[in-house]
Amino acid sequence: APKVSASKCDKNLVTMDLATVVQKTREYDKIRKMRHINDGLHTIPPSGFVFHESRVGSTLVANSLTAMDPTAHRVYSESHPMNDALKENSSDMDANIQLLRDVVYLMGRTSSAEENQLFFKVSSVGSKRIHFMQKAFPNVPWIFVYRDPVQTMMSHLDPAKLGNLRGMTLQAVCLRGKRNPPKDLIRLAMDHDASLDELSYEEFCAAHLATLCESALKGINKSNGKGAAVEYDGLVEKLIQAVIPHHFGLDVDDAARERIRNVAKTYSKSKLENRDWVEDSKTKDVGSTPKIRNASKRFLDEFYEELGKFSIK
Repeated sequence: APKVSASKCDKNLVTMDLATVVQKTREYDKIRKMRHINDGLHTIPPSGFVFHESRVGSTLVANSLTAMDPTAHRVYSESHPMNDALKENSSDMDANIQLLRDVVYLMGRTSSAEENQLFFKVSSVGSKRIHFMQKAFPNVPWIFVYRDPVQTMMSHLDPAKLGNLRGMTLQAVCLRGKRNPPKDLIRLAMDHDASLDELSYEEFCAAHLATLCESALKGINKSNGKGAAVEYDGLVEKLIQAVIPHHFGLDVDDAARERIRNVAKTYSKSKLENRDWVEDSKTKDVGSTPKIRNASKRFLDEFYEELGKFSIK
């Protein structure tokens, strides 16, 4: 930050129309191709998208995709341009789709001849916009990572870790929309004969997660095999044995397997270096409260069971 301030770059911001920038970039790239200029500059088409339920191992997926070939793989993890492009909600569907294509095009540009794979791990709320991604990139494979409902709920609302109130609202990702619930959550609550005003924190969290799972299921059913669910249990071996080689279509050699298994030994979200990852599914089950279990059963269990029908084993 001091260097940016000293350079005064933050005082000379320039705003440009993204559509114009992309148009000029594509024209420039086309001219380079016509002139057979081969200096390594190219745009990588998207290789795959990673959607998720939140706190279900998606960061491990992104880290694994990077680790298997750090030189060749470019992996964006919940990047702002991608999230913003997916959140765009104008009445012009075609404009929304083109915006997403343009953002991906620019983010895939590289001067490294060795980079050849491009992956995007999208923020959890982006799972509600899977249909936009499908219209923009119908032939690109994608996955939705999910987990046992009680275990997922415990990752958000573990009583042993989450007890602080700020503004009388529990600080958890799944509760961010409580003051202004989105339309899909309102509809889902009504479908379950629930009144929003009467939903507990646990029930609201479960309903929010259910909207993500519901969106993923709709997308999978319309994906012609390009979309698949991936459950958290045994995630690393599923990535190595099935998801990466068969769904994303990339070879996984012995060296890549070792790198993936090594990166999986470290807790993905640790702010401390070298914090070992520890399996916690049983701990979450044992530590769950009746409210969490009941909320999970009411809103999430049906989607969990349905996702299992499309899950990569």
